[in-house]
Amino acid sequence: MARRPAAAGSDQVQPVRPALFVFGDGSLDVGNNNYIEPNEVGDPWRANHSYYGIDFPKSEPTGRFSNGFNMADFIAKAMGFKMSPPAYMSLNSPAKLDAGFAGVNYASATAGIWRDSDDGLNIPLMDQVKYFAATIEKMEANRSRQELSKMLSNSLFLISVGANDLYYIYNIMTRSEPDNKTDVPHLLSSYGDNITALYNLGARKFAIINVPTLCTPVVSHTCDDLMTSLPKDFNDGIKPLMAGLASNLDGLRYSIADFYAFSDVVSTNPSAYGSQIRQLYLCCLWPVDGCTGFVNTGASCCEGPCATNYRPPCANRMEYWYWDQENPTEQAAKLATTTFLNGTTQFTAPVNFETLINQK
Repeated sequence: MARRPAAAGSDQVQPVRPALFVFGDGSLDVGNNNYIEPNEVGDPWRANHSYYGIDFPKSEPTGRFSNGFNMADFIAKAMGFKMSPPAYMSLNSPAKLDAGFAGVNYASATAGIWRDSDDGLNIPLMDQVKYFAATIEKMEANRSRQELSKMLSNSLFLISVGANDLYYIYNIMTRSEPDNKTDVPHLLSSYGDNITALYNLGARKFAIINVPTLCTPVVSHTCDDLMTSLPKDFNDGIKPLMAGLASNLDGLRYSIADFYAFSDVVSTNPSAYGSQIRQLYLCCLWPVDGCTGFVNTGASCCEGPCATNYRPPCANRMEYWYWDQENPTEQAAKLATTTFLNGTTQFTAPVNFETLINQK
């Protein structure tokens, strides 16, 4: 009988799979953006200051865009690890790839599939894949190719990306020529290319979290039909994309988590999922003012740590879906990942994350 992964947020148990590799945007970032330097365009979005991490152990702002743990952490906990594997940019020596190796997190806030949403202030998915290739090269110094291939084929590859690309497409489509509507299929094609590249490097199990609503607190007052339709079109395209890859790439297995649909259902009936969340379209930081600007740590916001001049965060954090203007609270992340791990095909297909993790 397959070992059952621990519930999201439970105490650490013996890992059920050798490693977790994480790719994507700020929903999964655990500190990579802390290491990105400002450039002539501006400053990278960072979460290494108060009040980020206020509910993390020791109230430490680690670079997670959350009051505590994020979705990468809860998936890792369910696999038996203490938390998400470390940020790639924090691994300054090959030795860290050996002792107690649990994987690597390459996710970067504001990152997209395309480099167009980059501006040098994040790590686009294509570069995250390149960093993974560099990780494999370092690991080959201490493992046989056969051993490494076995480890990678049994590991989980968690990906959540695409929202920032859709914001980019939205900005083009609302002020440019109509044929930009072809950008969503092109974006999906690029997504498939990156997944194929990971497969060619040894990945076999892909846990895909689809794009959530673009109508977050920072843009909810300007949300229109186009902003609503873009993530739906993209998410509808992920299903045939992954099915096609699985039919053409031997041994590729996957699960798609419908974050968009889940957050929509919770917004209409939170009690059905045992949720205390009541505030779906406000964020806990600066709830009255929509918290615009909190995540910006550069001169456009304030001098020094941004939060020092602001009101403290709300005390009832368990009731909020959004922590800042775009990213979920720890409570929302835990609720979502618990559903993705153990839920029905309503929100994860063709299998849930737990089934995928246990597949051999």
